[in-house]
Amino acid sequence: MNNAKKKKQLVDILADFVVNEKFEDLPAETVEMAKKYTLDVIGCMIGSSKRPQINIMTEVITAEGGNPRSSVVAHGFKTSMMNAALINGVSGHALDFDDDHREGTMHPSVAVFPAVFAVGENRRIAGKDFLLSFILGLEVMTRIGESLLGKSYYQGFHPTGTCGVFGAAASCAKVMGFDTLRAKYALGIAGSFAAGTQECTGEGAWQKPLQAGHPAMGGVLAASLAEKRYIGSGTVLDGKDGLIRALSFKDQFDYGRITDTLGEKWEMKDTSIKLYACCRFSGPVFDCALDLYRQGVRSNNVKRVVTKVGDFSIKMLCNPEEQKRRPVTHVDAQFSIPWAVATAICKNSGSIDKFAAEALKDKDVLAVAAKVDWELDPEAEAMYPKAYPATLIAELNDGQIIEAHVDYPKGDPENPATKEEIVSKFHSLTGAYIDKEKREKIISTVDRLEYLKDISELADLVR
Repeated sequence: MNNAKKKKQLVDILADFVVNEKFEDLPAETVEMAKKYTLDVIGCMIGSSKRPQINIMTEVITAEGGNPRSSVVAHGFKTSMMNAALINGVSGHALDFDDDHREGTMHPSVAVFPAVFAVGENRRIAGKDFLLSFILGLEVMTRIGESLLGKSYYQGFHPTGTCGVFGAAASCAKVMGFDTLRAKYALGIAGSFAAGTQECTGEGAWQKPLQAGHPAMGGVLAASLAEKRYIGSGTVLDGKDGLIRALSFKDQFDYGRITDTLGEKWEMKDTSIKLYACCRFSGPVFDCALDLYRQGVRSNNVKRVVTKVGDFSIKMLCNPEEQKRRPVTHVDAQFSIPWAVATAICKNSGSIDKFAAEALKDKDVLAVAAKVDWELDPEAEAMYPKAYPATLIAELNDGQIIEAHVDYPKGDPENPATKEEIVSKFHSLTGAYIDKEKREKIISTVDRLEYLKDISELADLVR
């Protein structure tokens, strides 16, 4: 819905919020969640560090050069703040295993953390200041995403890429100690770097992680320019030709999702931690399929599985049909409901290796994927984006019917990942690259993040 214009521009409201919020104002639960997101996104960066797309990225960046100001995670070197933010953002999203905000329909930490971490390390800020800046950036990003009502996808946009730069710029503005005018400039400039479409996964492309890296890099650049008083547009979000309207689907948006309860209710703490290495829209489907497995459904006794989900899940994860039933690349498998269902039933696991290229020739999984069908569930569609529910109905060879339903998959705020599960995920992602002693030191450092005198202590560990 198109709200009446606010007396104060959205950028001004957000700038005031970013400048005036203090660490002491943050609820303890919000701080704890930010530490969980920190450990999780660092794990994702380390876990992808040897992937070919990350090797290419680091080759290009090192060839370009850059003043050694900020750490590139898991690569042992420093580069410019913008380059570090870019590489770390790309590596954090390369596995598509990083956290996800349901109503914002985006991956927040991977766009904001690399920016605030790069600038924070260079400025040698304290852990409290890092956490505050990180949280404020997440809040700005998720609220802008929520204003699009989950429908920006239908317009073809990828909200991590289009909204992430505002969160990254906000976090950097806080680190740099901006007044409201420069914070306003930073957010305005950020609008010129808002980009990303849903075609980023076409043909197994490696572009989707770029749409986490470039918002982080753009946020650093926007704030760096604003620090010198480079003028940014205060009407970039809600002006006549503002970004929110441009990104919206059929002019469906709500500015109130940005401003209502700002500073009172923290939307960023409702970000989900992913426990399956596939698209977030597959999460409830995967949980249902694991439930079918627990109820006795196996590759050798299942005749057919019907998946009932919302409209966007079908558009993104079921088409083109042949590509989803028989994935050719890791990306194809990550964004496939048939592969997710078949993997859960055949392997009882959603780990990264189950979506890797080597797994895509598994005859059992392919056979079950061929038996997976889908249909639109009007009830699931009505709940979106407040929930992404799924229902699976399995018909066995003997005629038995077994069902499973999930409103909130494991990792959602209503069904949260435990600290132990998050730590276990971190070890699984990083165990092949760093020894246990160093892993434990990273975990303990993140646990006491608010007590660090200098965020470089963490940067030195993860570099």
